[in-house]
Amino acid sequence: MRTPLLALLVTLLSFATAGAQPPAPPPGAGTTTSGAKAMPSAFVVKFKVKPGMNAAFEKAFMEMQAGVRAHEPGNVYYDFFVTVRDPQTYVIIERYRDAAAISVHGQSEHGKKLFATLRDLLDGPPDALRLVLVSAK
Repeated sequence: MRTPLLALLVTLLSFATAGAQPPAPPPGAGTTTSGAKAMPSAFVVKFKVKPGMNAAFEKAFMEMQAGVRAHEPGNVYYDFFVTVRDPQTYVIIERYRDAAAISVHGQSEHGKKLFATLRDLLDGPPDALRLVLVSAK
């Protein structure tokens, strides 16, 4: 359990290493149709919570949201959802202005506190998806 959670943390914090540079995308990925380089700027992370741990999980993420709101001006949004089909499955959708904002998020005290708390609340490893922004309104 700790190894997959640690792997997710390493993935999410990967921008904090190497001078806050995002990892290189696979060949052909990470560019727009015009050929311009796109910026990895969003994550969708799905969590499966152990039965009976919903209240503790929700409290932990609401504390995380408060920390993001108060200390991360480079965060565009950090939205917290529960799925309609399964009340044990939650999703976080988060977006950042740039690699520096992702680095700040990855090094935050509120983030470290959250990951320490999650160990006892999750029923399996989180599923993280990194998105590359191509266009926005």
